[in-house]
Amino acid sequence: MAGLRERKKERIRNAIQKEALRLFTEQGFEQTTVEQVADAAGVSPATFYRYFTSKEDSVVTDGFDPIFVASLVDRPADEPLIDSVRATMTDVVAKHLARDRDLLIARHRLTRETPALHVAFFEEQERSLELFSALIARHVRRPVDDLDVRIACGALAGAMHEAFGLWFAQGAEGGEARIRELLERAISRCASALEFSSGGS
Repeated sequence: MAGLRERKKERIRNAIQKEALRLFTEQGFEQTTVEQVADAAGVSPATFYRYFTSKEDSVVTDGFDPIFVASLVDRPADEPLIDSVRATMTDVVAKHLARDRDLLIARHRLTRETPALHVAFFEEQERSLELFSALIARHVRRPVDDLDVRIACGALAGAMHEAFGLWFAQGAEGGEARIRELLERAISRCASALEFSSGGS
């Protein structure tokens, strides 16, 4: 039953975000109201706010963090960090990116073209980076404020951002195979930052 409830919640959340992105693209972000988004998704405004805190939130948030967390946590504890990250990004995240291609393209375009979304996107990126840093620190058994951990996370976050940006700029052509290739190349460029031993600094 818990699994059914979670899938239902995910469907509702996805429906709201899909309609939000469609309306923001067609009408403009500032011109579209939460009430219009809720009506298009077949829910009440109160339901909208159960899933998103604001219009901005309905654009900048996504479901990839939980997927990434679950995948990385499931990797063997003694596996080298670069191998864990490579497996998570290329085998798990790439599939979801390709699956949600159209939604992600609309989200990327809106975020770049709408000044009101710039701050919200930056804050979301910062939140994801902190989550990622905590996961990496846990995996290599170091403190989250360890310099090597922060450098590794910063390097990887920057590389991933560029890989995603190039994929979007190319119209997300090539589907899963192309984003997998770009992510693999980005991770390889970060190899030296991700290859450090566990233990104290």
